[in-house]
Amino acid sequence: MMRALLLVAALMAPPWAIGAEVLGTVTILEGQALILRGNGRVHAAEGVRLEPGDIVETAPATFAQIELADRAVAQLGPETRLLINATTVREKTERWLYFLDGWIKLASPKRDSAAGPGFDLRSPTFELPAAAAVLVLHSTPAELKLFVEAGETRIAERQQGAPVVVNLRSGDYYQRKPPARGSVATSVASAFVDAMPRGFRDPIPSRLERFRARQVQPKDAPAFAYADVQAWLKAEPAVRRPLMQRWRRNARDPAFRAALVANLASHPEWDPILFPDKYKPKDPPPRPDASARAASA
Repeated sequence: MMRALLLVAALMAPPWAIGAEVLGTVTILEGQALILRGNGRVHAAEGVRLEPGDIVETAPATFAQIELADRAVAQLGPETRLLINATTVREKTERWLYFLDGWIKLASPKRDSAAGPGFDLRSPTFELPAAAAVLVLHSTPAELKLFVEAGETRIAERQQGAPVVVNLRSGDYYQRKPPARGSVATSVASAFVDAMPRGFRDPIPSRLERFRARQVQPKDAPAFAYADVQAWLKAEPAVRRPLMQRWRRNARDPAFRAALVANLASHPEWDPILFPDKYKPKDPPPRPDASARAASA
């Protein structure tokens, strides 16, 4: 009887809840945040576990702490958008955070083989490999500011050609307005410190243990419209194409479909989904001898 009940529960659970790898746990949430998961949204809450492909978006005045699978800690400030993922490339697992914009403080420990690979930090304008460091970043489409609170790292500036690598060490303050090269100062700007979210200023003890033995199920949130996710739909191909597979069912909504069609130049990979008839195999032309026989008849 118990086995049958477990089977029914598994069948009724949403697909993303079955056998998904846990990449992190929300251990602090002050304010509101949403998680884009599957083709919908759920409300973030303390204790919710994050899975590959989850996108966390914080509201204004929100502070969130995520304790990651590699024992790093990512703190998110207000109006921040972060994709958490893991991929396998050439039989090697990679973990990465895609930081679209907002505030993030990433504290990464020394590599521990038991915790698996570390999380790289990627964005539209830079890449940071996993490193034992404490970094504070504020990113907008127009500018990136990065302060190395502790440790050392290297940032790869994404350019038209090969990336430009800049080495950074503790105390360095890096600024860049793409497409120009970045600059490094040996002291952090006071305006940056003043604007920094209050939760970033002091170390916060780990709270992971209190959630390790219990799983918090997130509550469903209202469905998203095209405007809610257009920044992701118009991101670079490596980010937006996997999202297309998750969100293709949303194209059945007339308003969502109309917005996809209107912005198709920004995400052309949606064309086969929106207009499948264009991609159906065409009937071969009639053979000349067959046409001649038909005319004679």
